[in-house]
Amino acid sequence: MQKLYCYVDETGQDTGGRFFAVSVLVTKAEREKLLKQLEAIEKRSGKGNIKWHKSNRRHRKKYLEEIAQLVELDHKLFVATYRDSKDYLAHTADAIAKSLRHKRGDSAVIYVDALKDAERPKLKRQLRPSVKIPIKVRGVKREENNAFIRLVDAVCGLIRDGEGDSRGAKKLIRLLKRREILESL
Repeated sequence: MQKLYCYVDETGQDTGGRFFAVSVLVTKAEREKLLKQLEAIEKRSGKGNIKWHKSNRRHRKKYLEEIAQLVELDHKLFVATYRDSKDYLAHTADAIAKSLRHKRGDSAVIYVDALKDAERPKLKRQLRPSVKIPIKVRGVKREENNAFIRLVDAVCGLIRDGEGDSRGAKKLIRLLKRREILESL
């Protein structure tokens, strides 16, 4: 049995549907080793366990440059962007389903940052037709965040920054894609 672990964050609800992005990390049994590596990168970079929007720009850059060198993340990070729609839960389900199609597994546990209890069954219902394996959906409370959730939060923040005129963000996005760490869905 090969279980998949999926970590999800989104950004853009505040744009009134103009822009919405979902970042997804899909990992397997190697997740404990990867968790330790991500925590070490957070520490070395100075970013620490702080969410993207609260961290220092210099530390963000160093963090993502180290992430780009982490071979264990190859083909594990995905991002989907949506425009002119407020159907956020459907977009989140779509991004998760597309990400899971890139991996082979017998079941999946999906952790979504700040997912409300009332939204869990709705998300699961939306996933069921397109995800052909048994799934469990869990919300992650802010105080329970781990390095995986902080990573997908960082990717969302980076994508959001890249939507603006941040040349630095656009350069980091290109680096992650060139290294095959990040894939657009």
